[in-house]
Amino acid sequence: MRMKSKYIILGAGTLAALYGASYLLKLNRLSNELETVTKASIHKVSLQGIDLRIMVTLKNPSGGTVRVKQPFVKMIHNDATVASSQMENVNIDVPKFSEVVMKPIDINIGFLTLATKVPTLLKEYRDTGQINMVVETITTINDKLPYKKVDNITMGGGKKA
Repeated sequence: MRMKSKYIILGAGTLAALYGASYLLKLNRLSNELETVTKASIHKVSLQGIDLRIMVTLKNPSGGTVRVKQPFVKMIHNDATVASSQMENVNIDVPKFSEVVMKPIDINIGFLTLATKVPTLLKEYRDTGQINMVVETITTINDKLPYKKVDNITMGGGKKA
């Protein structure tokens, strides 16, 4: 009887390990297949600073629905974080073989922040009318798997300020 119990426990453990490995592989595949398209633009320039508008589109080419947390967006210039979005605990369902355009994420960068944190960015905008930044989009898939994408984005019309 003891030998039979041992085999049952061993079989159940093996089955649980296979199920767990299969689940992790599925999550990894979803992470590799999920695509984010991030667009950023200068929405407004005022005395308070520069308002940036970030648009994120989530694309799911897989055969299953993906639940994604509201992405956190960081704006980086020369390895310094210039600004970031607010954190929101919101789930977004992306149905299989479809895409979801999220509500715009607005970020204000004050001129004082630009002048003290990244004066080269302010100079670049004054000289060229454009801003070159790295945009990191960070989220979580199905509340378990971290996802991060890095984009190089140029914003502005190219007219000197």
